[in-house]
Amino acid sequence: QVCAQLCRRPCYCPWVPPRCPRGSPLVLDGCGCCKICARRLGEPCDFLHVCDQSQGLVCDYSTAATGTGAICNFEDDEEGCEVNGRVYREGEVFQPSCKLQCRCLDGGFTCVPLCQEDVR
Repeated sequence: QVCAQLCRRPCYCPWVPPRCPRGSPLVLDGCGCCKICARRLGEPCDFLHVCDQSQGLVCDYSTAATGTGAICNFEDDEEGCEVNGRVYREGEVFQPSCKLQCRCLDGGFTCVPLCQEDVR
């Protein structure tokens, strides 16, 4: 059995924090050392590269047995939906455009129009 220390002290981080893709916040890595971009739904993750907890995501190691490695997924028993790269929680209401208002339900979403259609 081999044990490795993943976190070095003191921390050595880049001077400039990374520029994150839209919808991915800056968070501390798994060591609590350096700012990194949080991983999003379906992205690979590990101890250092953490998932976006504000979206209810955790690093899911259940897929690691198949050789694909861990990926960011929703916590057990928590539903959500992804629209345009953003993850919404179960029951959350959002507006993807000025013409629609949607609600996340059971892993999918339903929308209602906000504008009256000009019917002639």
